[in-house]
Parts: sequence; structure tokens; C-alpha cells
Amino acid sequence: MEGPRLIVPVVPSEEDVLEGMLTRRFQYVFQFSYFRTKSRWELIRLSLLIVGIEFTYATETAFVAPILLGIGLPHTVMTMMWAMPPIVGVLFVPVVASASDRLRSKWGRRRPVLLALGVAMLLGMMLLPHGRLVGEAIGLRTVAWVATLTTIGLTTTDFSAEASNGLCRTYAMEVCTIGDQARVLSTMMLIGGLGGSLGYLFGAVDWSALPIGEYFTSDESAVFTANWLFLLVGLLSTLTSFPEIPLPVQERDELLRPVTKRALKNELQRLRGNVHEVQTELHMDIIGFRQFVRNVIRMPRAMRILCATQCLTNMGHLTFCLNFTDFVASTVYDGDVQAPPESLEFVLYQQGVRFACFGMALYLASASLSSLLIEQATKRVGARAVYVTGLMAHCVGMLSVGFLHYRAVVLLCCSLAGIMYATVYSIPILLISHYHSKNSFDVVDGKCVESTQPRGFGADVSILNSILCIAQLIISLVMGALIDAFGTTKVIAFAASGCSFLAACSAMTVFYMGL
Repeated sequence: MEGPRLIVPVVPSEEDVLEGMLTRRFQYVFQFSYFRTKSRWELIRLSLLIVGIEFTYATETAFVAPILLGIGLPHTVMTMMWAMPPIVGVLFVPVVASASDRLRSKWGRRRPVLLALGVAMLLGMMLLPHGRLVGEAIGLRTVAWVATLTTIGLTTTDFSAEASNGLCRTYAMEVCTIGDQARVLSTMMLIGGLGGSLGYLFGAVDWSALPIGEYFTSDESAVFTANWLFLLVGLLSTLTSFPEIPLPVQERDELLRPVTKRALKNELQRLRGNVHEVQTELHMDIIGFRQFVRNVIRMPRAMRILCATQCLTNMGHLTFCLNFTDFVASTVYDGDVQAPPESLEFVLYQQGVRFACFGMALYLASASLSSLLIEQATKRVGARAVYVTGLMAHCVGMLSVGFLHYRAVVLLCCSLAGIMYATVYSIPILLISHYHSKNSFDVVDGKCVESTQPRGFGADVSILNSILCIAQLIISLVMGALIDAFGTTKVIAFAASGCSFLAACSAMTVFYMGL
């Protein structure tokens, strides 16, 4: 006689559990697109604001230095003008992100803030290339006033772009499913690189030689106008891509909250009977401003190391970006921006700027191609190898162009810099998402330690973005003085190479927690 059979419960896989959670939510409220997989076109539409932002970065880095030097400023003062945006950014980007985390608008948490920042960007882009014209129109014709007006345009544009950059990525991560989050980041990197490449390619064109050039006062005016249009289209596309579920609605109904990695982990533990291992959602990662300040002051070890690495990375990256057109025009082409307009030195400088813009377009094209491989490379060799390799590529490229002032070496340097850029805007954000999914920011004896401190994902991403402002502030205050002290722009290449090498060393100590 057979005894009673032991029935072993079948534990569903993680993929089955995730699919079930998404299906229940989609059937519950189908008008929101949080709970379904996005098509490639939908991810592109969601990412189009990044195209406008990257176009803006390209236009700024290509033309702000020549514009300020053309006004009559020395290198030391010119680079100090770049210090204003990071000062404003360090003070206010985290505040904007923290306020966005707690915004209770019917339109959502991210899109109202992105709209306000987008309008500010558009206004700044109108002022930045026309500082001299605006000054003449209102009777402020001195170099000091023209430089002040130009700096106001630069600060407004750069701060708004930097704040929008982090918020746009946060918005994309929140409206996408877990399986789409890596896809949307790689999509943003890909088409963002294409947007930046277009910006630099527009800068490489001699617009005065074209029929359309007669409608613009300068090449800079033509490029900034195209930038303005790209930015407007990208802003409208992203803001109308996916509706957000308002925060009060999410607080009232658990089924209307996005399915995070932590929620998936809790559901798996519940189905397996490990109720004691279920982690409580810390107020949906919504934190107040006081808690945000405490989080910055008492930053966990994983975030401190990641921020230090990102600071060194951005110092190397910004030294390259903000000064590269001037470096190529003056060192590789032997030009002089302050020479008489019809002189050979001035013509060579203009040619050097256009060639540098072409190289920078290659740099972003390389970044776009590299972004296609990062997800698979991370899965195959791990995030540590990808991160360190990207940083060392930039180190080698800048060291090469510092010694060898040939056009081919310039193009090689730009291609290697693109590999680094693809890692800067993917690996660190994936790491923060990984920390939040595990609710852990420290490792003791090889094991992840659960965090008891509430931290907002959007706020942590903004902290990481604020590191860019700190790096830009340091570079702005130091680089011009170094150029004037050594009497050559060659110091740009060696400084960028040194910072990237230190960043690679720091990246070896980052907590990857199995990523």
C-alpha cells in the first residue's frame, strides 16, 4: 500500500514572477505604460531630449572657448568663466532632484521639472552666442559686460542641461520595466552620441561659404540656431512620450507603483516562504530635503568611492572636452584666435576649430558604437573590466596626442575618448541602480550589508551628476592658470591623461557587488 505522496511546491522563476507582476498591473490600469515592454521606437522617443542635451554640450564645448577668447579674455579668465555653471550646479542640481522626488503634481514628478529646465535651456541658448549683440543693444559694449552677458547665457544653459540630464535618465528608468532599463540607457547613449556628433559636425561646416550663411551673423550663430531647434523637438518628444503616475496615486495604491528590483525580490521571497527576508519599501524611495542633506553628509562607502572615481573621470573628460578645440587650433594648427581676422594665424585657428569639431564628432560616434557593446560586455567580463578599460583608453589617447601633434593622432585620441564616454554615463548609473535593488551600499567580509538609511534613487543619481559640477569647477579654476604658466596648450593633453589614469586606479576599488 502506497503511503501519502509528498507534494513539492513549484517555485516560479524570477522571469515568471516579474511577468506576473507586470501583467497584473497592466490589466489593473492599462492606460499607463509602466508595466509593459517598450518597443525600440518608444525608447528612442523617450530619449530624444538627450539628443538635444548632447547637441548642446557639443555646441558649448566647441564654441564657448573661441567665443570668450574672441571677446579678448586671456586663458586664465576664460577658463574661470566655466566655473560659474558648476558652482550653481553643485548648489542647486541636488535641490532640484530632491524636489522632483517629492513633487505631487498631477503631471507626475519628473516632467514638470524637465519642462521648466527645458525652457531655461532654450533661453540660455538664445543669449550665449549673442552676448555682444545684446550688450550693444542695451548700451553695454565693454569687454567686461559682454563677457558677463555671455557667462549668464552659459550658466543658464549648462546648469539646466546638467540637471535635465540626470532627471531625464531617472524618468526613463522609472517608466520602463526592469528588463528595459539597460536597453533605455544604451539607447540614450547611442542616440545621444549621434546628437552630439551632429552638433560637432555642424561646427565643422564653414557656414559663411554656404548660401544659407547669409542669414546668420557668424558660424556660431548658425550652429546655435540648429541646436535650439533640435533641443525644442527633443524636449517636446520626451515630455509627451509616456504619462507618469502621480505620486499621491502611487501612495494610495500599491499596484500603481513601478515594479522595482527590490519589489521583485520581495515577491520572490514571499513566494518562497521567506517572509522574514522581505524588505520594506522605504516610502517608495521618496525622501525629504533634510534627509537628502544627511545622505550627502553621511554618504555610504560605496557611494563615496563611486563619487570619487566619477570626479577624477570627469576631470579627465572635461579637460579634454572644454579645451580640445583650442588645443587643436593652437597646438596642431599653430593658429591664434586673437590675431587680426584676415591674418594667416587667425585663418589657421578657424581651420583648427573646424577640424577639432570633426574629431569630436568622431569621438561621439565612437561613444555611440561603444554603448551598443557595453551591456553585453558587462555581462561577459563584468562592470569592473568595462569601467577600467574605458578610462585607460582615454588615458592612452590623451598621452599620445600630447606627444604627437598629427591629425591622425588627434582622430585616434577622439576615438579612444569615445570608449571612455560610453562608460561614464552607463556603468555608474547601473551601479547605483544595483545598490538600490540590493538595498546595500557596503560590503563586509564579501557580503552585502543591508542599508537602514532611506535613500532616493533620483537623489543619488543627482549626487553623481553634481560630481560633474565639482570636477568642472576644479578644471575651470586650475586649467587656465596651468596653460598660462607653461605657455602652451600641450598641458591640456597631459592633465587629461593623468586624471584618467587616477580614475582607472580608483575604479579598481569600486564596489560592484556582482555586477
